[in-house]
Amino acid sequence: MKWYLSVGFTVLVMVTTLLIRIPVPGGGYFNFGDVIIVFCGLYAGKKAGMIAGGIGSALADLIGFPIFAPVTLIAKGLLGLFAGMAKSSGKLMQYVYPALGGILMVAVYFAGTWILPAMGKAAAIADLPANLIQAAFGYIGGRLLYLAYMKIEELR
Repeated sequence: MKWYLSVGFTVLVMVTTLLIRIPVPGGGYFNFGDVIIVFCGLYAGKKAGMIAGGIGSALADLIGFPIFAPVTLIAKGLLGLFAGMAKSSGKLMQYVYPALGGILMVAVYFAGTWILPAMGKAAAIADLPANLIQAAFGYIGGRLLYLAYMKIEELR
């Protein structure tokens, strides 16, 4: 993987996270960043997925929700890492690894929100449904984007 692809994917994750926001009750927002993270991992592998997911999303949080940036770095980095593990794995694991990444992302956000002084257990529980929806959307959207890319490559 060329370094400039990792940089490009990192910027793309940051931009899609910042520019396409759908507010959710209780704070936070849905975004398309997770779609790009899953796509990046499937396309470029675990290192690029982890870098783009963790750093790109954390940079977006520094602009919008700085208190969450450290949690996001870990949560989205794990999503990208696991999505990237699917790149060189068998057919079944190409579906399982990104799903595990989404589950880990939700778990890290749950734990991170719980331990943040300004948040706590109630906020972690309240954010759980939105985080699960975000993970599912990122998984489905990222897989579909990757499948579309593969179809285009076949036609070339």
